[in-house]
Amino acid sequence: MKEFEIILNEAKKGMGFIPNSLFAMGKKPNILGSFAMLMANIQGFSSSQTSAWTGLRLMFKNLRWTLKAKRENHLEVPTYLKNLIAHVASNAAGCRYCQAHTAHTAHRNGVAIEKLQHIWAFETSDLFSEQERAALRFALAAGSTPNQVTPAHHKELQQYFTEQQIVEIVATIAIFGFLNRWNDSMATALEEDPLEFAQLYLSKNWEAGKHAPKGR
Repeated sequence: MKEFEIILNEAKKGMGFIPNSLFAMGKKPNILGSFAMLMANIQGFSSSQTSAWTGLRLMFKNLRWTLKAKRENHLEVPTYLKNLIAHVASNAAGCRYCQAHTAHTAHRNGVAIEKLQHIWAFETSDLFSEQERAALRFALAAGSTPNQVTPAHHKELQQYFTEQQIVEIVATIAIFGFLNRWNDSMATALEEDPLEFAQLYLSKNWEAGKHAPKGR
């Protein structure tokens, strides 16, 4: 793992050991690099002795991983499926802002309205493939609090997705965990397009609540 030496050394300085989660993320270096940059920008580097040069090296390594992933067409899980995964996870978390956004974006990426309206019947609806069902089951379990993921969920995912694809799926759910908490805590107001889309096409139980724009 010499390629990730900067990240692993920083983790060890701050924690006294290297967390196993970093090795799992390392299956997609661009995801590990982006996570490391996010943590550094939010919490700072692990040690006050960390030089500016170390920060720059991490930034340039992350840029290299990102560009390499782009050249290799790194999005191994279809974008539309990531949108559906994010939608189900956001529903499990209860964030109506992200529910509206993910449904609107899924439709923009080619998901039919009918499929979005039947997403909670994904277990039985002919609109969903077995691969999609496995991903959405995992998203529902992972987005719940407390987390409901079991070894059976992982075993099922492994039937349809590679290790790298599973890292992408988990990263999608994890980043929306960040966004769910951010937008619910900040009561972010919904923008016009996703708001209107959600009002028209999501379940009758959906409402903007604290995310309604002022005056709406």
